[in-house]
Amino acid sequence: MTQTNLEGKVALVTGSSRNIGRAIALELGRQGASVVINARSSAQEAESTAKEVEALGVKAIPILADVSDENQVQAMVKQAADEIGPINILINNTGLRRSRAITEMTTEEWRSVLGVNLDGPFFCSRAVVPGMIATGWGRIINVSGLNAFIGRTEWTHVCASKMGALGLTRALAVELATQKITVNHIVPGPIDTSHGTSSDMERTAKRIATVPQGRLGLPEEIASMCVFLASEAASFITGQTLHVNGGALRY
Repeated sequence: MTQTNLEGKVALVTGSSRNIGRAIALELGRQGASVVINARSSAQEAESTAKEVEALGVKAIPILADVSDENQVQAMVKQAADEIGPINILINNTGLRRSRAITEMTTEEWRSVLGVNLDGPFFCSRAVVPGMIATGWGRIINVSGLNAFIGRTEWTHVCASKMGALGLTRALAVELATQKITVNHIVPGPIDTSHGTSSDMERTAKRIATVPQGRLGLPEEIASMCVFLASEAASFITGQTLHVNGGALRY
């Protein structure tokens, strides 16, 4: 058995019906984990991704839930436990990204973004941690974004919420360390989610220009990092922020 083998584990990946989340779900499935596919509203996409994961020979179930709603999160975690087992691996991947100048942003807009990007990881973590403590093993991985670290105009709510998730990561890493639960933070750089289309080539070129490697990252590269952090190979890594960006941000 390799150190990245996840047989017998159950993973919840929020926002996993498409793009990066879908890639994460598929890679976890390839490594033997059963996977809960979560989406807020697209049942068709969630069911399609679940079928792709099941084709790898593992269990997968689609569950619609808005992670900003604590009652829906609790119901999702209970359904997962009833159908495929308690959650061992939580990937907080869902992110809401909307543009609005600070002078025009309403309180409702501010709170809606923080609800998904910060309340969501809190609600999901709070729901799964008791089960992780009971079994003496767990992995929580929060997925952020590069703009939270460099800033972006009209993204006050997005950047603030994602940096809040960084604080959540560090606090939980310390709080849960003695329970054999690791908590880490992945920050993707510019990622290609175009599905091979040629639309908006000018914008794509501008994004590539910010990356020293001269290309956009792939969703599968974020997925590989998630699998590594979820595995026994990363058992001594916790409270860390790992940037996967082709050199777009350097410390």
